[in-house]
Amino acid sequence: MIIEKIKLTNFRNYKSLSLLFEKGINIFYGNNGSGKTNLAEAIYFLSLAKSFRTSSDLDLINNGINDFALINSYIEKGKNYKKIDIYISKDGKKISIDDKNINRISLLSQEVNVIYFLPRDVNLFKESPKIRRNFLNISLSKQFSEYLRLLNDYEKVLKLRNEILKEEHRDLTLLDVYADQLISYSIKIFQYRKEYFNKLNIFLPEIYQKISLKKSLIKLIYLPFINDLNNFKDIAKKKYKDALENDLKLKRTTIGIHLEDFFILLDNKNITLYGSQGENRMAVLSLKLVPYFLINEKENKPIVILDDVLSELDDNNKMNLLNFLKIFEQVFITSTKKINKENITNYFISNNNVSKEGSYEGR
Repeated sequence: MIIEKIKLTNFRNYKSLSLLFEKGINIFYGNNGSGKTNLAEAIYFLSLAKSFRTSSDLDLINNGINDFALINSYIEKGKNYKKIDIYISKDGKKISIDDKNINRISLLSQEVNVIYFLPRDVNLFKESPKIRRNFLNISLSKQFSEYLRLLNDYEKVLKLRNEILKEEHRDLTLLDVYADQLISYSIKIFQYRKEYFNKLNIFLPEIYQKISLKKSLIKLIYLPFINDLNNFKDIAKKKYKDALENDLKLKRTTIGIHLEDFFILLDNKNITLYGSQGENRMAVLSLKLVPYFLINEKENKPIVILDDVLSELDDNNKMNLLNFLKIFEQVFITSTKKINKENITNYFISNNNVSKEGSYEGR
């Protein structure tokens, strides 16, 4: 899939902007603070109706001066086109696909798939497990709609169980009922996660070696709540029973798949403890790109956003990465510098304006 056209109204620093995009690599370049990341943010917003920078949609409305922000877009998916519009105001969001309003983000997510890398992602394996689980859940949800449904159902039951744990008089029978429901959802979620990690580990080593120019061994290590599918239910029931006293004391569910984690081994060493900043950067970037290769249908392959990914790379690694990115259907990169390289389209951003400079054909 590719974004063919986007129009922004009152979005961040863009009061009115309309752009046509090209297949392949698109570079947004300009000085810091010129609005490069704002444009990338708008593209990402088309996928999940949420920002990768703020939890408040009101922050997206032009300097708080206007009452609304609007994103209009046309998405090409093979031979089909989708018109996607998102209206943002203090009253919430309104999303339409082909002029039909939708009320579930999952429907939007199925139409537009975006993967992204931000400068802060270099610390993915140094952040809290919650950040890593969020990455995992979004990636899996993009590929399996049932996974998102299971996860939502699990979180609803978890919330109900935690509410009872906070009450003065706890209903132990109901706590047990909710634990059984959590276990039922957990079995299926565990299967999806385990299979997904197996797939990630097929592609991760090759991608890492290609973009890092190092023949290092790299592997994702999944840390599941329970790692025995055949006896999952029995083991889980015992764990919930053993944890009940602690749950009652802390007034929350202290075990379960909502607390799972994973890490990376690089040359058989935990990258969190022993990896350099550069190794972490390349490992996380590789991991972020893997989902592209897990989707077979060309029209469903994700759009890639890489925010300020080139600034920390030397010229050799920079050119190597750009050459690797040629295989992707559509890539958006923010940069402080123009990239004069064959089949790359540059967009100069300055003073809230964007000037498309066309594709560099080389000499």
